[in-house]
Amino acid sequence: MPKMKTKKSATRRVKITGTGKVMAFKSGKRHQNTGKSGDTIRGKGKGFVLAKSEWARMKLALPKGK
Repeated sequence: MPKMKTKKSATRRVKITGTGKVMAFKSGKRHQNTGKSGDTIRGKGKGFVLAKSEWARMKLALPKGK
């Protein structure tokens, strides 16, 4: 059976922590930030843990556990 390929789009959006949680990062920080407050822009930089119902699907997209 051939190796499973990693979904490259998932590697750019999602990270699996050492304890096995799946983290994502908020969107909307790259451009058009002039009307947004500094608190909003800083808040977009933080990651957040995805819902547990999404974990299995994301771990399939990242077979090496990246």
